Formats: sequence, C-alpha cells, structure tokens
Amino acid sequence: MNLEIPQFSSPFLHPQSTSFGMTRFGSSVSLWPGAVVRADMNEIKLGDYVNIQDNSTLHTDSRSPISIGDWSLVGHNVMIHGCSIGRGVLVGIGSIVLDKAEIGDGCQIAAGCLIRGGKKIPPRSLVVPKNGDIQIYEGKAKPELTVAGCIEYAHLAVRFQKGIFGPFTEEEETHFIKQAKDIISKLGI
Repeated sequence: MNLEIPQFSSPFLHPQSTSFGMTRFGSSVSLWPGAVVRADMNEIKLGDYVNIQDNSTLHTDSRSPISIGDWSLVGHNVMIHGCSIGRGVLVGIGSIVLDKAEIGDGCQIAAGCLIRGGKKIPPRSLVVPKNGDIQIYEGKAKPELTVAGCIEYAHLAVRFQKGIFGPFTEEEETHFIKQAKDIISKLGI
C-alpha cells in the first residue's frame, strides 16, 4: 500500500449515502453507507478529511448551520444537528450533538454521549457518558488517534473505489499515527 495520505478533490460519496442542499465539502471528505447530510434549510460545511460514517445524520434548521472542522471523524449512528465541531474531533458511535453546541478542537466525544443544545466543550476534552449526563475531562483527549482514523478513512475511500477490502497492517496503522502526530503539530491542536 502507498502510505502517502490520499488526496481527492471531489468527496467520496458511497452509493448508499445521501447528500443534498447547501453542503460545502473540503478536500478528501468521505460519506459512508446510510450517511445523510441534509442541508435543506441551512449550510453544512465539512472541512478537509472529514468522514461521516455509516447511518449518521447531519441536519440543520433555519438558524443553526453545521460546521465540522478539518480532520474530524463522525462515527457510526451519530446525530448532529445545527452545531459547530472543531478540527481533529471524534464524535463517537451513537452520540448526539444538538443545536448551537460548540465542540472545541481536538475533543473526543465517547460513544453514546448526548451533547445538549448550547453546550460548549473546551478544546482537547475527553467527554464520556455518565448517569444520563456527560463528564468532561479537560486536556485528556488524544486527537492524534482521531486524525489517524481520518487518514485511515481516506485510504478506505480509495480502496473501496478499487474493490480492495481487508485489514490494515500493524505497520500501516503505526505509520498513520506518526502522520497524525505531524498533522496535529502543524494545526497547533
């Protein structure tokens, strides 16, 4: 496998994904099966290397656009509605992020979190679910893991288009982490 980070100007839209309306894509964006990006009432902006994984939904209303910064990863079955998500952010499987919430750069939102409307999460925070609410651990996130995941998904998009399936090697995954650390350093996250 070529270990250079793939770059593609048009987004990779899996045939079973849906995107319409006022959507602006950065470079090397990928939408996976069942993902819905519905920008019929307001703008949805996805930065470079953002990936929206299986069965996740992004939607806006008239006063709440969505912005997701470069190198951010939206896991499976996530609901994002009218909010702002920084660069290098992981939104974990099954999480919900509601209107006017602001997620700082480098955060990791663990699986199953509910981020209520208007909530502000400081940069590099690890957020975990706790008794129906969330617990925020400032400075505990590891955004290099998120960015490595974005690199992996860029490779997956290229592989899918070539009909190549199978696991990444340990060497490839180690290389993705090294590349991610360089990117995090350059972004200043």
